[in-house]
Amino acid sequence: MDEIGQKLRDARIQKGYTIDDLQQITKIQKRYLIAIEEGNFDALPGDFYVRAFIKQYADTVGLDGDALLTQFQQDIPEPQPQEYAAQSVENKTRATRAEEASPVNRLRRYLPQIAIAAIVVVAVIVIYVIMLVYQSGPKQTIPTDSESVAVSSKHSTSKTSKSSTSSKTSKTSAASSSSKTAEKSSKKSTKKSSKLDISVADANGATQAVTLKNLPKTGNKLTLGATGATAWISVIVNGSTTWQGSLTSGNSQEVTLPDNVTTFQVRSGNATATTIKLNGQSVDISKGTSIVRTITFTADATESEGSQE
Repeated sequence: MDEIGQKLRDARIQKGYTIDDLQQITKIQKRYLIAIEEGNFDALPGDFYVRAFIKQYADTVGLDGDALLTQFQQDIPEPQPQEYAAQSVENKTRATRAEEASPVNRLRRYLPQIAIAAIVVVAVIVIYVIMLVYQSGPKQTIPTDSESVAVSSKHSTSKTSKSSTSSKTSKTSAASSSSKTAEKSSKKSTKKSSKLDISVADANGATQAVTLKNLPKTGNKLTLGATGATAWISVIVNGSTTWQGSLTSGNSQEVTLPDNVTTFQVRSGNATATTIKLNGQSVDISKGTSIVRTITFTADATESEGSQE
């Protein structure tokens, strides 16, 4: 084991990471991480990957990757120009854009919206059919029997008319008052239910669940940060990573979530140093001791349907 590998290994152990933890955080294969610690750079796929993997390893365990590469530059092979060009960020970005622009990926991106539209259309059709069936049912007729009505005098008819008018006025007033009370109650209930409610469960090993009530359909934003130490964080929506990176202590990153999102995940390589806010509200993930953790956010379907009505 050479000096740079020993330094990286000591920093990893100090952080409390195993090789498996580091593989999950950096997405670098375990055999390459072991080769870096042993100084066996020939086992890596190319000179370009040697420098890239060492820098990512160092940043993850809290070391300055650029300073480390400068300090041990005589021990680290330099990438060839052609190899660097082939592995450059620009070329990889072009490949990623070409893949995202494919018709299959576009269709997959809009599948949730298509499914929601289909459900709405089916619900409207069902309601319409029920109304037609109800209106076409047999109607009851009120029997009229002229012989059952007897008029004794003009005086009694006048009293009956006044009594009926008074009763109707009283009922109308009561119905109006009841309607206003119901409207006020409905408005208060709507205001109370419209506030975003965040419920965080205790962590179960390396996983933790967060339930969201009254999550808006659009404009949702995550604010990710780190306190006291560096934290590697990624955001996954519908199985795709929308953002990932390392945040040093005191820094933050804002991530805008797609419209109509109902579930998403935040993965952290240092959960004890990670802070999360959703639409400005803090998400308390302190109920757990695991360092590497996946936090799954799920919108309450019942509450969402109620807010739409």
